[in-house]
Amino acid sequence: MAGGNRTRRAVLKLGVQALLAGSALAILPARSASADQDVSGSGAHKTYLGQIMPPPRPFGRAIQAGIIVRDVPAVKAREVRRLAWNEVVPLLGQTIGDGPTTYNPVWYQMPDGYAHSGFLQPCEHILNAPVDLPEGSLCWGEITVPIAEARAQPDPNARLRYRYYYGCVFQVIARTTDAEGNPWYQIHDENLGNGFFVRAENMRIIDPAEFEPISPDVLPTEKRIEVDLSQQMIRAFERNELVYEARAATGAAGTRTTPGEHRILRKTPSRHMTGGSGSGYYDLPGIGWCTYFTQSGIAIHGTYWHNDYGRPRSHGCVNLLPEHAKWFFRWTTPVAPYTQRWTRPAQSNEPSVVVVF
Repeated sequence: MAGGNRTRRAVLKLGVQALLAGSALAILPARSASADQDVSGSGAHKTYLGQIMPPPRPFGRAIQAGIIVRDVPAVKAREVRRLAWNEVVPLLGQTIGDGPTTYNPVWYQMPDGYAHSGFLQPCEHILNAPVDLPEGSLCWGEITVPIAEARAQPDPNARLRYRYYYGCVFQVIARTTDAEGNPWYQIHDENLGNGFFVRAENMRIIDPAEFEPISPDVLPTEKRIEVDLSQQMIRAFERNELVYEARAATGAAGTRTTPGEHRILRKTPSRHMTGGSGSGYYDLPGIGWCTYFTQSGIAIHGTYWHNDYGRPRSHGCVNLLPEHAKWFFRWTTPVAPYTQRWTRPAQSNEPSVVVVF
């Protein structure tokens, strides 16, 4: 390798840069002022700030109805159309545009225009060959398509119970087939039981190697997580050296993430979270890579219901892209064995990774 061997921390930092470059909040190179064009739709010329870069993933799912597609990436540009809820569109690129926010100026390019990234979940559409499940042990699976339907029976015409989304993680308890011989996986939901079936091609069985700890040679007391509430950043340190960072979304008004010092208590690869009331009610199955640091249930975890990192908007937890949440899940202690739904709770006198706000 040119320039000599890279240290493990240097490699980790390179990995951080690569993840950030693939996220919704990539820092994209600026164009010259000569590239000015009308982005307001009103005849006033403004600088088009970003070059078109590769998209974070090939598809985007509309997380809510009415997302506006505009002819150029700017909030006052001409409206082309509006997306329906759960509409899946191809993503051709991403760029820095004009608004609607300063913390997240990223827009996604589609065949007929641009939409702001905050409410488009970047997705893959990967179909998987079914695998035999290990007998007598827990098994975990991850949704690899934009939308997977969870049915009450292994039958495409059976009652629809949930729609699962790209990146959701679930405990898989059985493999079965429908009347046509198509393979399905049976899902266990810790809140609602075992009556959930998804087409096997829509789910990837997670390899146990993906649970292996990151930096196991570094003591828990030498690891530290800092969450910067003003910048909405989460950072990991080993022996006071930064090794990982990512954009986050912490608790919004009324459910602010409590400042102070906490410690990692326990973890689970998947959680069905419900709560709130009225318009604030939420019912979110398959939240992946949950790392809890308060007795009240506040956690670092993956997110699929928004793509708007950089401002407080959660119910107190630290929302991250699933790949970032997975990294923290593996890096922190207690270690999470593949064959357990929950880690053993950390004891008060047991060394554990500190989380500082």
